Amino acid sequence: MSKTFPFLKKLEKKIEEAKSTSKSNRLARKLNLGPHQLAKKMGEEAVEMVIASGKESDKDFLEESADMFYYFLLALHDRGYSIKDVLLILEDRNKNGRKNKE
Repeated sequence: MSKTFPFLKKLEKKIEEAKSTSKSNRLARKLNLGPHQLAKKMGEEAVEMVIASGKESDKDFLEESADMFYYFLLALHDRGYSIKDVLLILEDRNKNGRKNKE
């Protein structure tokens, strides 16, 4: 995936770097919110994505999806994980014929 979307790897690197930088950095301030506030923000973005998914505008849906994904990445890294950890679970489920939640 990093070959197809190299910015994703760069974004995750920026998130990791922000975890150890001063709070004056915008990204560091978001990470400093803590897991509860990150989860709340991710939930807000998820609701906005769900609302947008029921409307005609694909652009709005994709924009809200990007916002939710961004906070999802922050929450993952706040807990010490990366998108690769999630993708490995999905890959394992696919290999073993285990269905994903529907």
